[in-house]
Amino acid sequence: MRFLMASVFSLFLSSAAFAWVPAYNYQLNGNTAAVTFWNNTPFTVFCQGYVMGQVQNGATVNTWFADWVGPMQYRTAYVYANYPFYFVNAWTNVNCQ
Repeated sequence: MRFLMASVFSLFLSSAAFAWVPAYNYQLNGNTAAVTFWNNTPFTVFCQGYVMGQVQNGATVNTWFADWVGPMQYRTAYVYANYPFYFVNAWTNVNCQ
């Protein structure tokens, strides 16, 4: 019985430590880059990551975020560039647990 309980506990512990990449979408609007990501699971998850954007002169700016996301909900993370620069590219690194 003790072996069975230890096996079940280790199964749940290993699945709880697993990080996954959620579905996300980019939006570039002049000097604002936004990344919207969804929690398409029935569980509340903790997501964290970076949003990075590249302006027309080649410089990159980034921001870090961390937030709890409820089941079937979304969050949006933003990064901003100062005028007269505007974004030409954006990317992200988001992990949820």
